[in-house]
Amino acid sequence: MKTMVRWVGAVLCALALALCASAENNADKQSWGKALPKVSIRHVDRAVLGEDVVHYSFDVAVGPGRFDVIRLHRIVREKQKYQPIHTLGGVLLLPGSPNFFEAIFMAPLTSQVLAWDQSIAVFLAKNKVDVWGMDYSWALVPAEQQNFEFMKSWGVERDAHHAQIALSLARAIRGATGQGFSRLELLGFSYGGVVAYAVAGEETRWPRALRSVKGLIPADMPMKLQEKFNRDYRCTLMAADQANLDAGIYSDDSGVFLKQLSDLAVSGPDDPSPVFSGMTNYLAAEFLGTSTWLVDSNPIFWHFTAGYLDQNGIPSDLRYTDARLWRDLLGNVPPHLPLQSDWDIDALFCGVDVPFDSHLQQIAVPILYVGAAGGFGTYGYYTTTLTASTDITKFTVQLQPDDRRMLDFGHADLFLAKDADKLVWKPILDWLVAHR
Repeated sequence: MKTMVRWVGAVLCALALALCASAENNADKQSWGKALPKVSIRHVDRAVLGEDVVHYSFDVAVGPGRFDVIRLHRIVREKQKYQPIHTLGGVLLLPGSPNFFEAIFMAPLTSQVLAWDQSIAVFLAKNKVDVWGMDYSWALVPAEQQNFEFMKSWGVERDAHHAQIALSLARAIRGATGQGFSRLELLGFSYGGVVAYAVAGEETRWPRALRSVKGLIPADMPMKLQEKFNRDYRCTLMAADQANLDAGIYSDDSGVFLKQLSDLAVSGPDDPSPVFSGMTNYLAAEFLGTSTWLVDSNPIFWHFTAGYLDQNGIPSDLRYTDARLWRDLLGNVPPHLPLQSDWDIDALFCGVDVPFDSHLQQIAVPILYVGAAGGFGTYGYYTTTLTASTDITKFTVQLQPDDRRMLDFGHADLFLAKDADKLVWKPILDWLVAHR
């Protein structure tokens, strides 16, 4: 009981320290256009995952609104209850969209396919890394919500601002629980990669002593696109986003569609799909994962998960990720995400000047770019050349010849594939250890 009291006291102290640090960071009113809102921890959970690895989650209010809440996660080994081991350092993981931290980075919590320790979060924690993560505020908006006026201006800037708060709070809790107040590495997957670049860029405006990002790990996501055909495609999407915003549509309900695919694939796998004509529900879910470029007409032949495809792009199975795990991921995604964030990403890739990329060229922290040959892959290399970093490492997981890109290791395979621990997580761990 005394240990728990001391731990709770340490967390409260840490919160106060985080608020002070973040308030200093945001003292310039032009930083993201506003000062730090009132922050408070509303709820804390602790769960033992297995052996000595535990998972903490903190619901953190970051503003006065009903949905101004983010969820902070910590996965760490403990020598005793509430007493973490001495770690090699810390990393904060940002998921994509629409996605939950647990679904992509701790898949065993949302799927029974995997053993409890088959996730990058637990893999890193077992290797003495202090692992943190964040769920965006929009990810916590319930499915039954119908009025999205409050979401009108929610975009990358807001998510990056919240990630700054998460970093400050994580550093403060680390310090209060014996890990020191050192900076953290920041890994962003997919949409989270853009948010991570935005955070690191904004920090270049601050005094070095107030910065929280030690290094940057963009996972299969660029910040800028070099190829004109890619930019032109995104300009078309941006125009469609703008038309929806002008029409008063502020929520992208892709998550509802994804869950529908998953639910149908589980409840009636052999029934005809109401979404993709001529396919069963089972095939429809796999088709979205393996032949994503056919669904969104993307000129990059990318996909979430690699599959075995016939000449029409119809899968017979997945290559590297368990098919049930993929369907479980589809069934565990946030139902709503802000349409403004869609516009932000499409405008960014189109080449429009957006405020959150203004300081990309000043980023000088070490960078590890992680690509999937069947995802964005080497398209993400160009962004690293636009930074001021002199410590850049790049690797792309490629398991197929160049002319079989549509069958190669996919976007989500980075964290879901059966061999992801060897192909992806171990190189990330090695980089973290080398940069501790």
